[in-house]
Amino acid sequence: MGQDAKAQLGQRMSFYELDIHKKEYASIYKTLESHADAALDLFYEKLNATPEVSQFFSSDQMVDRAHQAQKNHWLRLFGEGLDQEYLDRAINIGNTHARIGLEPQWYIGGYALILEQVLEQMIAGGARKAIPGQRKLARTVSSLVKVALLDMDLALSTYFVKAEENVRTTVVSKIGSALEDISNGDLTSRIDDLPESYAKLQSDFNEAMEKLRGIIEAVTEGSRSITAGSGEIRTASDDLSRRTEQQAARLEESAGAMSRLSDAVSETSQSISGLNTSVNMTHKEALQGGEVVRNAVKAMDDIQKSSDSIAQIIKIIDGIAFQTNLLALNAGVEAARVGELGKGFAVVANEVRALAQRSSEAAEEIKHLIGESLGQVESGVRLVNDTGKVLDIIVNQMGEISEVATQISESTTVQSQDLQQINHAVSDMDQVTQQNAAMVEEATAAARAMAAEAERLSSMVAQFKVLAGQGASAPAAQPLKAVKSAPVRTAGNLAIATDESDWDEF
Repeated sequence: MGQDAKAQLGQRMSFYELDIHKKEYASIYKTLESHADAALDLFYEKLNATPEVSQFFSSDQMVDRAHQAQKNHWLRLFGEGLDQEYLDRAINIGNTHARIGLEPQWYIGGYALILEQVLEQMIAGGARKAIPGQRKLARTVSSLVKVALLDMDLALSTYFVKAEENVRTTVVSKIGSALEDISNGDLTSRIDDLPESYAKLQSDFNEAMEKLRGIIEAVTEGSRSITAGSGEIRTASDDLSRRTEQQAARLEESAGAMSRLSDAVSETSQSISGLNTSVNMTHKEALQGGEVVRNAVKAMDDIQKSSDSIAQIIKIIDGIAFQTNLLALNAGVEAARVGELGKGFAVVANEVRALAQRSSEAAEEIKHLIGESLGQVESGVRLVNDTGKVLDIIVNQMGEISEVATQISESTTVQSQDLQQINHAVSDMDQVTQQNAAMVEEATAAARAMAAEAERLSSMVAQFKVLAGQGASAPAAQPLKAVKSAPVRTAGNLAIATDESDWDEF
């Protein structure tokens, strides 16, 4: 751009018939050095009274900076000539005015007011005041310059307005056409051949459309995937819902069966508890019966011992009867020997012998009876002993049965408690399964709604044209990134405040 600007400056200087260092520049430099401050003071006094321009200066310090910058620019212009540094300064000044929104009319008008003061000093200033007609000449030249600048201002303003209008019309037309294509769903529309000043707009618009096309294409592909996925989810949800309902029904039946089983086990536990009580009582009674049998055995032993004692006594009685019979026999012999005197004694002896005989017979019968009793007692003792042994076996077995019954009762109680817990758990599972079944129904309904929404999204996205021709879709564009652009200051309603650095270059 620097070479183009330099060529344009050379072209302008050739057209204006200006040299880079004209000898008149030194005289102008001296005049400006002497009178520029006064001219600029009058200009900025006028500027402060003009709202359209004073808005660009928020403080007196900014005015002073602009005052000094403009003076320095003129002094360097006529002191150093129209060289590359001047060109750079002039371009910076134009960029500054464009950035803050200062329209050319105020810049040109300012030059007209300042030149009026400078020309008056150059033509009719100092000793030249005494020359007749100098002041009139100065006013005439000033009027000529001001009218020429005003005419240039109007022509340039009209040119820029018309040129901007033409450019704006072209830009609006092209953008409108592209937006119309977009409204019709054609995302392949692009903007071409915009003026150079709108190159950034053209590039940003086309880039945005390319990214939007990629996004819509990605959304299209995503909507297809969503449609397919939602269809699969809907099918899976239907199957899951059906299986969950079957599982809930089976679990409900299982819960009922478990509840009945728990009740049956609880009743069995109660019955076994009663049986355990009965077995314990039977065991106690068997223990008591064993004690009775042991007492009976002991009594039989005592009877046997008593029978043995009686047998001994009977032997003694039998011996006494034998001796008595023998004595009676001897007494009878002695009575017979005595004769008549011994008859009475013989009678007594006979009676005694008969008594002894009967005693011996009775003793023999008693001995026989006692012998039989002893046999019966021995048989009874054997039976009682056998009964005792059997009772001992029964008692031991009843003890074992009691222990087993106790263990069964305890185990049944634990099983009943476990079954009650399982019953509660199954009931909770049944409730949770019912809730899950309801949630699956809701999820199925949501899946169906999502499938319908995906189909609706696909039909909406299908309205957009994302490919200029046939073929596979282009890869999805990257997400749009926010682009920070430098703020643009414009005049009128878009004018914004400036800072002091804007007036480093006037």
